[in-house]
Amino acid sequence: MPENTHRPENTHRMVTDVPHAKVRAVTERVVQELTLAADKVAAHYAEPAKYPLPADRTAAEHLVARRFDSLTDERRKKAAAAVLADLRTGAVRARRLGDLARVDLRSPASVDTQVKRLGFPERLRFPADELRPPTSLLPEESAPRGPAAVPAALHKLELRIHRVKCLDETSEWGPDEIHLAGTGVDESGDTLKIGRFKVRGFDDGDVEVYDPPRRFHWFGLDEGTQYPKSYFVTLVLAEVDGGGLADYVGELLDLIKKKVTGYLAAAVGGTIGAPGGPVGILIGMAVGAAVGWVFDQLKGLFGDDVFKPVTVGAVIPSLTGRWTGRPFTAPAVADYRGHGGHYRLTYDWRMYD
Repeated sequence: MPENTHRPENTHRMVTDVPHAKVRAVTERVVQELTLAADKVAAHYAEPAKYPLPADRTAAEHLVARRFDSLTDERRKKAAAAVLADLRTGAVRARRLGDLARVDLRSPASVDTQVKRLGFPERLRFPADELRPPTSLLPEESAPRGPAAVPAALHKLELRIHRVKCLDETSEWGPDEIHLAGTGVDESGDTLKIGRFKVRGFDDGDVEVYDPPRRFHWFGLDEGTQYPKSYFVTLVLAEVDGGGLADYVGELLDLIKKKVTGYLAAAVGGTIGAPGGPVGILIGMAVGAAVGWVFDQLKGLFGDDVFKPVTVGAVIPSLTGRWTGRPFTAPAVADYRGHGGHYRLTYDWRMYD
């Protein structure tokens, strides 16, 4: 006979922060390092001989430079002037950057190489047993609802798009040709590119409705072994002439994930083991938040007013997990603002077989 039981509930959220102070501090250092790489790219534009880019084409400077090169000459000149002025502030810049102020942008060595030479800061170290997510990120225990059969096991998870609405058209001439693309991160930390597709051309007030909802990405829930399992999707909304934004975001996410994982291992003084389970939740949150923070930094520095990517995540405690008894979430919204425009995307998560 079925019994009254508490069952862990699936959770989902939009990723905008890291609700773990010590992991957040490590993530902020990754963002600082990438901001320094952006500083070097801007300074190189103004004085290439004085601020040479590293020979290593895999260095962060070259990834940022590809985005920088897609900007107008006016924006590049303003960014370069702002960085050179900041470099002249001396003590002010040093107080803001701390030990990272010792990175010499005039050196041909990459920012990453110079940061490694500095060693990992003692202030960022913490015991390995503290590398666990707060309870707010873990599956919640559902209240008993009386005798009920155990739900059927479902082996797949998908993120679906319900609609995209143009609340305010961008300042670009003509209708906005809007595309969607992205990147998924599975329970093992593997990244998967989500191919670009055209949503439609938009004017103010236009709405593209998907009925039934359009599958944006899906995951197999049978992969990996450690529960709870976490899944993240970064959605990139861009105009068709967005300068390869989706590819840039995918490469940036891979770079950030590598740095966050490496820095967390240094913080706890060893390896962090398999990337799944509770640790995977923290890493996914850190990476998703860092992507958004880097975009905020580059918008301030470069005036790169693109739509900031949105990262959403779901945590699944078991194949029989549900959201308040249902295999799908209530529709949620993600807002995109950039180029003077405002778009709203409605999505949900669904488990299925």
